[in-house]
Amino acid sequence: MACIERRPRCGTPDSSVVPTPLTEIGSVIGIISAIAGAVGGIIKGAETVGGIAIGIGAAGSGAIAGAVAGIAVIIIVGLYVADRCIRTEGLAECVAGVVNEIVQDFSTAIEEIFPFTGIHDRVDVVVKARYWDVVEDGNAKVLCTSDAPPRRSEIMRCYYFTERVCNAAKGSLYGAGVGAVGGVIAGAAVAAAIGCATIIFCILALIVAALVAAVAALVGALVGGQIGKAASDDDSPSAADGTQISVGDLITVTGNMLRREEDEGANVFWWVSTSSLSGRMPDSAPSNPFSYCEVDDIFTMDSCPRVID
Repeated sequence: MACIERRPRCGTPDSSVVPTPLTEIGSVIGIISAIAGAVGGIIKGAETVGGIAIGIGAAGSGAIAGAVAGIAVIIIVGLYVADRCIRTEGLAECVAGVVNEIVQDFSTAIEEIFPFTGIHDRVDVVVKARYWDVVEDGNAKVLCTSDAPPRRSEIMRCYYFTERVCNAAKGSLYGAGVGAVGGVIAGAAVAAAIGCATIIFCILALIVAALVAAVAALVGALVGGQIGKAASDDDSPSAADGTQISVGDLITVTGNMLRREEDEGANVFWWVSTSSLSGRMPDSAPSNPFSYCEVDDIFTMDSCPRVID
C-alpha cells in the first residue's frame, strides 16, 4: 500500500448547523414580527383622522405587513436562484481519484418542500495524495473519510450543473411572486377581521397578516418549483463521453473551484467543466470508504496536467 507519513488536514464537521433555508426563513419571520409589532403600536397610538375607522387602518397595515413578508420570501428565493443558476468564478483546478459517493439532486425532504434549495448532482471523489494541496488551498476546511490514519483520505466534492435544479429554483421564484400577491390580500382580510381594539390585537393582526403572506409565498414557491422540476429531465452525472459515473470509478475532474459555506467552508468544484474515466477500482480493494493508499497504487496515470521537470 502507498500510505504516506503525512496526515490529511481534516476539519471536524459542525453538527450544530441548522440546515438552510430554515435558518434564513426563521430570521426573516422574526424580523417581520418585530416590524409588525412596531407598526401595530404606531397604528394604535395614532388618532382617527376624518372619521376613518381604526379597522380600515388595520386592513391597510395588514396589507403592508403582508407585502413586507412576501417580498422577504421572494428575496430569499431569488438569492437561491442566483446561487443555483449563475456561475461564481473561482479557480480552474484538476483532481483525480476514485468516486466514493454520488448524491443526486433533490435527495432530501427539505429540497422537496423548498424546491429552490435543490442542490446540483454531487460526486464525492477520494483524491490521490498528490492533490491534497488542491483540497486544502486557502486554508479551507477539509472533508475527509472516516478511516483511521494512515488510511484517512481527503475528499473533493464535485458538483455537476443540473438543469432541473436551476429550473426548479426559477419556478419557485415565479410561484413565490404569485403566492405573495394572494397572501397580501388574505393578510389584509385577516388583519381587518382581528382589528385594532387594543395594541395587543393590533400587533397580533399584523403578525398574523405577515405570516399568512409568507406562508402563501412559500406555498407558491413549492408549487412553482415542483412544476419547474417536473418539466426538466432527470439526469445523472456523466463523463465527457456520456458514460454515467458510478461509485468505484477512477476519475479525473477539472472544474471551477471555490469555497462554499453550504459545504462547511470546504473547497468544492462548482461546477465541473470536464471529467474522464480511467477504469474502476478492483473489487478486491477495500471500500466504503475508499482510501488514497490503494488509489495512489492503482491510478498512477491520470489526465490532470503535469509539471514538466
